[in-house]
Amino acid sequence: MLALVTDSTCGLTREEASELGVDVVPMAYVADFGRHKEGFVGENGDYVGLFSSSRHVTTEAVRASAFERVFRSHLDAGDDVLCVTISSRLSGTFRSAEEAAQAVGGDRVAVVDSWLTAGALEFLVRRARALADAGRSLAEVAAELVEQRGGTRIVFSVPDLSALSRSGRLGAIRRAVATKLNRYPVMALSEGGIVKLTDGRGARGMAAAMVDSVPEGAGDLLISHFGPRGVEAREVFLAARSRFPEARLRVKDGGPVLAEHLGLGAVGLSWM
Repeated sequence: MLALVTDSTCGLTREEASELGVDVVPMAYVADFGRHKEGFVGENGDYVGLFSSSRHVTTEAVRASAFERVFRSHLDAGDDVLCVTISSRLSGTFRSAEEAAQAVGGDRVAVVDSWLTAGALEFLVRRARALADAGRSLAEVAAELVEQRGGTRIVFSVPDLSALSRSGRLGAIRRAVATKLNRYPVMALSEGGIVKLTDGRGARGMAAAMVDSVPEGAGDLLISHFGPRGVEAREVFLAARSRFPEARLRVKDGGPVLAEHLGLGAVGLSWM
């Protein structure tokens, strides 16, 4: 049997993780001096209030020891293990998973850098489960995920660029507060790194730009809101529903770890 492991930025609920047979290893965040493990979607309490009342918030990648414990439990049960993580260009979690795989040794553990996070990571994990259920081997599933990660996409927008600027993940993107001029930067992950696509004027223009990036025929879309589900998420929902009336369209809280890096009020749109 093939066991699946991922990190908590995948955005799964407890019920979804159980149905998929996926172990979700939590990332963590520290608000002032209190350390919290990121839980399943819907189980993170009032992290918006906590962030707003805290002077200093940081996040922590999954530690190698946490992955190692999960890997060993599955290996001891006779399972092979596939671990799919948040992009290595966004977090040290992938490196931790690689270190854990080396520690347990053997060729029964494979680690895949998804190049993704949030809803896009969920899509890749679901694809892994479908392939495993179809009888594909560990090596075959890992190879196909590497092949398919480039076609699994997330676009996103932020209320301003200050949180991303602090994180050091903007690369060459101009570090400016875009929405002071009522313009929202629309970005994407490309091979795991953040790239700027365009700007949208106002929340409606931002939503239109995000939805315009989705290819024709997309049948499954996932909107992630980071912090409050505000006007930005509503406009993305309306634009997506208008262009893809027959598509499955879900809306989820993206969780505290990504909210800290993107900024409260950010919104993402994912598809495979």
